[in-house]
Amino acid sequence: MDLFLISANRETFPDPVYPLGAAYVADAARRLGHHVRTWDLMWEKDPPLALFEDIRRHPPDAIALSFRNLDNAAWPLTRNYLPSYRLLVQNLRRALSSPEIPLILGGSAFSLLPDLLLEELDGDYGISGEGERSFPLLLDALEQGGSVDGIPGLVQKKGSGIPPLINPPHFRSYPSDRMKAGPPDRSLFDLSRYARAGGMANIQTKRGCPFHCKYCTYPLLEGDTFRLREAEDVVDEIESLVTKDRIRSFFIVDSIFNAPPDHAHRISEEIVRRKLKIRWSCYVTPAGLTRDLLEVMKRAGCDGIELGTDSAEQGAMIGLGKSFSVSHLKETTRWCNALSLPVCHTLLFGGPGETLQSVRETLKTVEDTGPTAVVAMAGIRVYPDTPLAALAESRGLVKNRRDYLDPVFYIEPGLEEELPKTLLSFAIPRGNWILPGISIPCKPITQKLIRRVGYKKPLWHLLRHAPFKDRVYRDR
Repeated sequence: MDLFLISANRETFPDPVYPLGAAYVADAARRLGHHVRTWDLMWEKDPPLALFEDIRRHPPDAIALSFRNLDNAAWPLTRNYLPSYRLLVQNLRRALSSPEIPLILGGSAFSLLPDLLLEELDGDYGISGEGERSFPLLLDALEQGGSVDGIPGLVQKKGSGIPPLINPPHFRSYPSDRMKAGPPDRSLFDLSRYARAGGMANIQTKRGCPFHCKYCTYPLLEGDTFRLREAEDVVDEIESLVTKDRIRSFFIVDSIFNAPPDHAHRISEEIVRRKLKIRWSCYVTPAGLTRDLLEVMKRAGCDGIELGTDSAEQGAMIGLGKSFSVSHLKETTRWCNALSLPVCHTLLFGGPGETLQSVRETLKTVEDTGPTAVVAMAGIRVYPDTPLAALAESRGLVKNRRDYLDPVFYIEPGLEEELPKTLLSFAIPRGNWILPGISIPCKPITQKLIRRVGYKKPLWHLLRHAPFKDRVYRDR
């Protein structure tokens, strides 16, 4: 089958992100004999007229669209991507020479609302959850005229007025403790351009998350248990990117890198054993983190962690479903400071049980840890089928499922006006506190210039330096 696969993501803040999920799926289809052409909208002007002309000249047998995000998940400066997705699909439909050419939808954004988005975006089929196995099965069935009914994660229309049918995703249909997808062929999208524009290559060492944060979608998208890649396979992929693509800066995109700790330890030790001269960052939770693991991570080239703090006040932490204490958070940051390991806290304000007093307590506690940077969000994006969604629905924020087509944010009643002002007044004099939904920390041209001169670390690292800290809120 001749397939045209399109990565629809155009978000460049804080950096353009290589479409790793789309590459996994496209590579899987190609390995099973399908001819795959890819198109990346990240680098196209809007509207991408060249794309539609290409489809008219060379009509494929099927078109697949990968959607990474529904919106920027920031309040009140919210950007909803759904209108641009609707326009893209409408133009694709007009460009197709035949209405019989199926349109297949997928990606993490689609998997959050597969029933609604299949109807809203006029798709013929969708794949909910990971698609390395399910997507080629769908292509085979369409090519051979066979049944599609048993394909894991398949979403399909069932008739006018009837909700789409959604099969359980692959990780639920065939549970395993191993992530069996090998590294994708990164040449499917322009890796070198992403490395220049974003500074780093993204690496996945596992899927799934067994933690119980009340807002989180990882258990829905990837399963509620960890499925691990072998440490040797992970480092093989890193080493290949170093030797073949001359990439030495990486970001590990797992929900949490340090859990399970023995897996993180094995990967770090393997990097050390091979003497790879690389730098990398990752998401980390204080839960289960040890100084010993931080030490081996640093020896392996880790030069910064993004700490999933969320809150530093015990009541608010309970409201968010966090699995560590304030004392453990403080201990974690002491270890990082002792090891000269830069830390960026990520915080979520306004969740269940939050008060202005708990907000101020978190601000003080986090500031006292001496962070390199802090990224703080006011309000928490609500996604369907999470525990936070159940609370939002019980309080009338969401009256029916279609309400989720527009971004919904949970903010504890009474904090809507004071929370943004409190965060901003705290952030402005410090300069290393970033408030994505309240104030844009740097202009796009500044970001591009920083990458153009060859800076390869996450941009928050720059906030250690006075010139950058002084500029964050200068234009206000």
